[in-house]
Amino acid sequence: MTEFLHTILSFPTVLFTIPMGVVLGYWLTVMIGAVGIDLLDGDLGDFALGAKAGAGEALEGGVKGAMEAGAKGAMEGGAKAGASFLEVLGFGGVPVTVSLSFAIFLSWLLSLALSGPASNLLGALPGVLVGGVLSVLCLVVGTGLAGLAVRPLRPVFAVNQAPRRDSLLGRVCVISSSKVDGGFGQANFEDGGAGLLLHVFCEKANELQRGDRALILGYDPSRDAYEVEPVDWLLPEELQHLKDPLTAAAVARDRMRTR
Repeated sequence: MTEFLHTILSFPTVLFTIPMGVVLGYWLTVMIGAVGIDLLDGDLGDFALGAKAGAGEALEGGVKGAMEAGAKGAMEGGAKAGASFLEVLGFGGVPVTVSLSFAIFLSWLLSLALSGPASNLLGALPGVLVGGVLSVLCLVVGTGLAGLAVRPLRPVFAVNQAPRRDSLLGRVCVISSSKVDGGFGQANFEDGGAGLLLHVFCEKANELQRGDRALILGYDPSRDAYEVEPVDWLLPEELQHLKDPLTAAAVARDRMRTR
């Protein structure tokens, strides 16, 4: 145990032991629920863009004219290049806390494993030189290995955005309630995932019932409900347009105007 402590607190391993302690402390707080895994909000690409935006706002307050425009343009280009570089490393789509934790842990592990053999093999060289080169090597290799390690984790952190309300215009839903009238109705919309349960209504007299298809005409924010009408009310040429979401939205708008 004493030898292990001496190794992790010796140069160059100590350079990784300190951030490793921070990482361990962070994940302990995560496990007890004190902080969230997305503390730094998103993946490393988003982190780079966020840093760019924050720095851009700071410069806006203190730099004017051509200098401000030039600095902002250079920062935007640098941030985009940085985000692309991080994507190449494999960190895209994974929270920055997870990516950094892997990079620090693997760099620390490599330094722990190689510091002894490197000192014995290159003992004739100055210890500071050997340790400095070894620390840089461990950081580069550890970061590369971390990129490979986190790539399989991308699906775990993937966020499926729910469709926007206006994107449902002209789409077809399936009624799930026994009836639909001007004040009540429910329908299911297949979004490619678990599906959405929608509150719907139809001002006109209709025979909509469970299992029938209905066209979404629009959204009423005061009711938090979608106005629908039976697909059977559509003309044959309008039914053909429903295959294309863009033209289906146009059909829905036309139906709203001709009510």
